[in-house]
Amino acid sequence: MNYKNYFAVAILLCLGILSLNSCLPKQSDVSSEKPFSDLIHRKLITKTPVVLAKNPASNPKKYSHIIEDNTGYGIENIEKIADIPAGTEFKIISVQFHTGRVSGTTSAYIFGTVFIKEHKKEYPFEYTWGDYHVIYEDKPYWKFPLAFWQDEALEEKYFIKVP
Repeated sequence: MNYKNYFAVAILLCLGILSLNSCLPKQSDVSSEKPFSDLIHRKLITKTPVVLAKNPASNPKKYSHIIEDNTGYGIENIEKIADIPAGTEFKIISVQFHTGRVSGTTSAYIFGTVFIKEHKKEYPFEYTWGDYHVIYEDKPYWKFPLAFWQDEALEEKYFIKVP
């Protein structure tokens, strides 16, 4: 093989790596960003009843459970583990943004733990929260609707960089 063939192979290899990298999802930890930083590692209390369920799309596998308040998958579409009544303590451990490379959409994943008294067991969970407004926006922003631990939704716009 001459040097032109090596050069062509090297270029094809680089293009292949770039193509593969562009198809992989991107993640970033945003636990230190407002409004999440106010929630991390604090005892929070559920304000409304919610459901702990098996995560149909565990992301990452460590969080094989979700908390469903009928804003995500819908209670009728999940395998329920326990009902969580209002007044239950839970903790948020971290928050990550996940951007799909094919769809380009970004979601905010909250990761935490909740102790279920009837099972005498602590469960890790994930919960998606927030809406990313990017279409027709000069400066994309996040809005956070009413979540199961809040008395009222956050009205402010949050300008948080996505991966």
